[in-house]
Amino acid sequence: MAFVKNLVNDANNKLRGSKKPPQQGSETRTSILPSAVPTDLGFFGSPYNPADAMKTPVDLNIKVGSSIGDVVNAVKGVGFYTDQIGFGAPSTGLTNGMPLQPLGVNYFLNTGAVCSNGAQMWDYIQGIPDGSALGEKMKQTMAKMKLPPLRGLAPGMIEDMKRGLDPGPLITSIFGSGYPQCRLVEREVGDAYGRIQDADTGEVWISDKKSAYFSGGKWKQRKWVQDINEKTGKPILLSRDDWVATTKTHNPDGSPKRKEGYESFSSPYVIISLGILCFLAFSMVQHRK
Repeated sequence: MAFVKNLVNDANNKLRGSKKPPQQGSETRTSILPSAVPTDLGFFGSPYNPADAMKTPVDLNIKVGSSIGDVVNAVKGVGFYTDQIGFGAPSTGLTNGMPLQPLGVNYFLNTGAVCSNGAQMWDYIQGIPDGSALGEKMKQTMAKMKLPPLRGLAPGMIEDMKRGLDPGPLITSIFGSGYPQCRLVEREVGDAYGRIQDADTGEVWISDKKSAYFSGGKWKQRKWVQDINEKTGKPILLSRDDWVATTKTHNPDGSPKRKEGYESFSSPYVIISLGILCFLAFSMVQHRK
C-alpha cells in the first residue's frame, strides 16, 4: 500500500509541476488516498496455521500399546481426524465428547483506508468455515440426515477458494471512490476453541490484541468496517468532497474524540478534582468560624 501511495504522490507532483501539492479546501493530507497506519498482522493476514492448531495424538491420549484401552483410543483417533477433515465436529458416537472443533481463525484486518468519521477502516476475515462450501441445499440435506454442517478442513479450503475468486472486493477497490462510510460492528475473533494466540509459541493470531475482550466464552472486538446499503447490498462510498466535509468525530484507533468546551468537565478526573477543591474550601471556611 505504501508503494502505491508513493506512485500516486509522484504522479500528482509531476502533474502539478511541484514537489508538494497545494491544500484543497480544509484537507491537509498530501495524497488523494487515505493514509494508512501500520498493522501488526500486515496485509497478508493472520499467521494462524491449521496444522499447528490441530490436536495431536498426545492431546487425544493416543499411544502405542496392546491393551484394549489403547486400541479403542486409536480407533477413536482415526474417527477424530476423519471428522476433522470432513465435518469439523463429531459426526458419530465414536467421536462424541472429543475436543473436536472446526479449524480456522476469525480476525479483523486493517485495510489502510480511513472512514469518513476519521477512524481506520477494518475488514472482518471469517477464517472459520461456516458450512456453506457446497451451497445451502447441501447444508439443509446434512441437517435432515442429522449430520453436522461441513466445516472441516476440506470444505474450509473450498470456502477459501470461493472467497478468493469473488471479484466483488477487487471491482469495488478499482471503481470505488476510496472514501468509505463506516459502521461499528462487534465480531468474534480467534479460533473455535476460544484462543487468540498459540499456546506454545505465544504467536498472536489477531490484530490489535489490546482491544480484544473475553465475553460469553469467546474473544471479541469492536471495529469500524465498510458500511453497506441494506437495500442494494453495495458498499456506501462517498465523494471526496463529502468525505472531507464529514466531521471527524473519532481517532484513528476508533475511539471517540474528546469533546471540547464545557462538556469536558464530565471527565471523572475533573469531577474528583473539583470535589477535593470544594472539600478543602469548606474545611477552610469551617476553620475560620
